[in-house]
Amino acid sequence: MSVLGRLGNRPMRAAACWQLLATAISAAVAGLLGGMHAAISAALGGALITVANIAYACTVSLSAPRTAGATIRTLFRAEAVKVALVVFGLWLVFTGYGEVVALPLVCTLIVTVLLWPVALLYRD
Repeated sequence: MSVLGRLGNRPMRAAACWQLLATAISAAVAGLLGGMHAAISAALGGALITVANIAYACTVSLSAPRTAGATIRTLFRAEAVKVALVVFGLWLVFTGYGEVVALPLVCTLIVTVLLWPVALLYRD
């Protein structure tokens, strides 16, 4: 089963697919306007958030809390995983990719962050 198939429910899978689509579109636009390094930077920005959100969804879906307190702990743990992945990913991109173009990276990052709450609009 694919990673997207394990995300638990349709809204999460839809949001992840929309994030991947937005990342591809942003990378194409950045590539046309700013060249190859802008496209790569945009793709990295979208990938960071998409991977972090998939990790969040997997962390939540792997847990089966029995109490309200356990549910809150699971959500905090999942959010901590997501934030840690984003911070580590940004550090990795800015230190490891010497030709990073910040504007497309940040713009795509913002677009993909804003797409995640769309999952709340979908019903199973």
